[in-house]
Amino acid sequence: MIKFFRKIRQKLLTQNKVSQYLFYAIGEITLVVIGILIALYINNANEKRINKEKITNILKEIQVDLVTDITESVGLFERFKRADSIQNIILNNKYTYEDYKSGKTEFLELYYDSHEVQTNGYDNLMRNIDNVSEERKTLLKDLKNLYVVNKSYIDVSNRRMQKTVYDNIDIYYEQKWAQQLLKGNWTDEAIGYYLNDLSHKNQVASYMNDYRWVFRNSQKFRVNAINAYKVIAKIVKNGDSIPEIVSYVVNDSTLLDKIEGNYRLKESTGKWANNLKITIDDGLLILNSERFSNAKCYFLKNRMFYIDDMIFDFHKIELGEFSISGNIEGKATYTKMD
Repeated sequence: MIKFFRKIRQKLLTQNKVSQYLFYAIGEITLVVIGILIALYINNANEKRINKEKITNILKEIQVDLVTDITESVGLFERFKRADSIQNIILNNKYTYEDYKSGKTEFLELYYDSHEVQTNGYDNLMRNIDNVSEERKTLLKDLKNLYVVNKSYIDVSNRRMQKTVYDNIDIYYEQKWAQQLLKGNWTDEAIGYYLNDLSHKNQVASYMNDYRWVFRNSQKFRVNAINAYKVIAKIVKNGDSIPEIVSYVVNDSTLLDKIEGNYRLKESTGKWANNLKITIDDGLLILNSERFSNAKCYFLKNRMFYIDDMIFDFHKIELGEFSISGNIEGKATYTKMD
């Protein structure tokens, strides 16, 4: 091709056709420029496609992290609920001398729990931030809120709980009976401490207060993680394969119909609202009472919902009854009025 154009130029020059030569030269230059522009366009298009695929893969990596965190948050809920039940037993003096002597009791204040947020995908995205297209940058605000703001609250509550546990362990090893108890020997002095010592009950209450904040911040992260996952799903077009765990609403209309209604307080420890109204909005429970005003109650699992650090258990809803636990106020049971 190059030889072909060279022959044309030489022919025009030998024939002394300068004007035609100039016209031809301009045309040849124009063709070269067009060729370069086309090459640049193709190269830029390929680069954009490669960058788009790269960011898409990173967003899918974030989705994997989000599912891990959502799963961890649900697991934390189950552990917190169990710890809350043990706390009520301890603080309400339901453990007996025989329970301790036989080893049927459970400890709380010496065990650390946390939610460690997965950030591999987000960190990878930040390293490739220049490759994120404008249409996808709208997602960055939500991800920053999730991985910077929400995560910071979780990290603070994790550290707080860790310190409390370490302090409790130090107090435990200061006890004269600690070595015997480590060997499984419950002395009368140790049993007396766990049954009657006010400082131990204060330890349990303080521990559960820290645990409550870990739980609360983990659940806030869970809700935002579910929202972020679904936004990413629309972007990368994998919304048809969203895992079942990535949801905080209930699609069982029969269950929701049983839950909706007006309730009155049946029994409680602590101060609770005398009346409570539950309505349904797009799979969410909306609560109104002396304390709540159009508050959203999110689904956890197995007929369990939550607001902040309060767990709503609707396992007895067929009997027109549900319970609330997890809050520093203690527990409450409500019965349906209509």
